[in-house]
Amino acid sequence: MIKSAFIILQSVFIVCGSYLSCSAEDSAGLVRKANRLYKQEKYDEAVKLYNEAQIKSPDSAEINYNIGIAQYKKEDYASAVGFLERATASRDKILESKANFNIANSKYKFGKLKENTELKETVNLLRQSLDYYKRTIELNSKDEDARINHELVEKELKMLLDKLKQEQEKKKDQSEEEKEKKEGQAQSQEGEQEDKQGQQAQQAAKAEGQEAEEKKKEEAKAASEAKQAEETREMSEQEASMLLEGYRQEENSTGKLEDKKRGFAGDVLKDW
Repeated sequence: MIKSAFIILQSVFIVCGSYLSCSAEDSAGLVRKANRLYKQEKYDEAVKLYNEAQIKSPDSAEINYNIGIAQYKKEDYASAVGFLERATASRDKILESKANFNIANSKYKFGKLKENTELKETVNLLRQSLDYYKRTIELNSKDEDARINHELVEKELKMLLDKLKQEQEKKKDQSEEEKEKKEGQAQSQEGEQEDKQGQQAQQAAKAEGQEAEEKKKEEAKAASEAKQAEETREMSEQEASMLLEGYRQEENSTGKLEDKKRGFAGDVLKDW
C-alpha cells in the first residue's frame, strides 16, 4: 500500500531562522499557526493561513510545499501537484526530494480515482508517479519509502496495463462485431431493396405484358372489323355488279323482243 504523505511532514514545521528569514517573521508566525491547524486536521483553515503566508513570502519553496501537503490531505491531488512542483525549486535537496516523493504520491492517488472511468489516464499517471519516485531516489538514495512505493506502483502498473489491453481487445471485438452487424444490416437492406426492385420489375413487366396483350387484342379486333368491313364492301360491289348485269341482260332481252315485235309487226308485203 502506498504510504501517505504524513511521514515527511516533520521538516515543514517552520520557525524563524529555519527556512524563512527573520525579516519574514510574520510569514513564519502564519506558518506555525497553519501547522497547528494541520495537526488538528483542519486542512481548509490551514491552507488559508498558508496562502496568507505565501503572499508575504511568494518565493518560499517551503510554504508551497506545506500548501501542497495540505491539499493532498484534502484529496485535491491535482492542486497538490501544482504547489509541490513549485517546491522542487528549493536549494535544499532534502526538501526537493520530499517534494518529488509527494508529487509521486499525488500522481498515484489521482490516477486511482480515474481507474474505473479513464483507465488509460490512470496508466499514464502511474507512469509519471514512477518517474517522480525515481527522481526522489536519485536525490536521496537512503529514502526506502520511495523504493518501496516505486516497487508497489510498478507491479500495479503492470496489472493495469494487462487490464487496459484486455479492455482494448474487448472494444476492438465489439467494434468488429458492431461493424459486422452494420454490414449485415446493410446487406439485408440491400437484399430487401433488390427484392423490392425485383418485385417492382416483375409488376412492371406484368403490366407491360398485359398492356401488350390488350393492345394485341385491340389490334386483332380492329383487323377483324376491318376485314369484315372489306368483305362487306366487296360483297356490295359484287352484288351491285351482278344487279347491274342483270339489268343489262334484262334490257337486252327486252330490246330484242321489241325488235322482233317491231319486225314482225312492221313488215310489209312484198311489192311484187
